[in-house]
Amino acid sequence: MQTTNTSTVKNILDYLPERIRQAIEEYSKETQLPPELVIKLAIAHFLDVDSVTFNDCRIDSPGELREQNKILKIQLAAKE
Repeated sequence: MQTTNTSTVKNILDYLPERIRQAIEEYSKETQLPPELVIKLAIAHFLDVDSVTFNDCRIDSPGELREQNKILKIQLAAKE
């Protein structure tokens, strides 16, 4: 995972709503993870719920996801 400048994270935290900033800080304390890692994990999980880090984060385009969804629906309907 790439290193992040602490001042950059501080700037990001400054722009977040207070309740989100507090949640990041609380989670950071509970897990003993630096806030910048908490933010990276949150973004990676938002993009791919099965990811643990940015390195294993799979980002498919919305078009690819729609196509996969259509295929799965067709396969499911065929089984019924």
